[in-house]
Amino acid sequence: MERNKRFFVEDLADESIGLSVGEAHHAMHVMRLGAGDSVELFDGHGGAADGIIIEARHGKVSVGVVSRRQPMVRPGPLIHLAFAVPKGKRLDWLLEKVTELAVGSLTPVGFERSVVDPGELVGAKRERWIGHCVSAAKQSGLAWLPELHNSRAMGDFLAWFARSGQIGLVGSAEGDVGSVKDALASIVTAPASEICLLVGPEGGLAASEYAAAGAAGFAPVRLGRTTLRIETAAIALTAATIAVLDER
Repeated sequence: MERNKRFFVEDLADESIGLSVGEAHHAMHVMRLGAGDSVELFDGHGGAADGIIIEARHGKVSVGVVSRRQPMVRPGPLIHLAFAVPKGKRLDWLLEKVTELAVGSLTPVGFERSVVDPGELVGAKRERWIGHCVSAAKQSGLAWLPELHNSRAMGDFLAWFARSGQIGLVGSAEGDVGSVKDALASIVTAPASEICLLVGPEGGLAASEYAAAGAAGFAPVRLGRTTLRIETAAIALTAATIAVLDER
């Protein structure tokens, strides 16, 4: 199945499944698909099915399920990303690229130096975030979507993390901290199942926030020689972590 004929649905249980408004529009008006065309459906949780469009008119698309595939087991370790929210289109880019990198969850965090209020992920805002993640998953052939968590204040997030049992890395612009490879080598003594990455605003975490992150269990890591924008730092830290883990 061509990857551009993949469509996201929340539930694969029914024999006939209607696409969402956005997915129906993409199928009919972008892909120019109609009744009789074969498509692939995925639910963002490892499930997928092959289907055939049985109706496409008046802005609605119904797909008949031909066969369901064996659910895929998500490979570990699972990477979670907590981050300061960047402005405008930069957020869209972040959502798309970290989805392509197969992060397990996304949590917007409010920092002392945050420029954008992370807000609650509800209504149209949540749908917009999900839309960017779906688009990236469709193009990259992913079977999973990241879980979207509501925003947390820094203190609340660190309290949750300290109870989670996860390994944590926090991006730092300081020159005296180690690399991702060094940090993981020092804190991972057995195969890790979940790793949380924390990326602050361009101005960096306040000294008190770095101290609190360290007390909660985050290890600071260097991301490069220059000051990075939020979305660049998030992608760099995620990609570097994956690369190091793949070598282990």
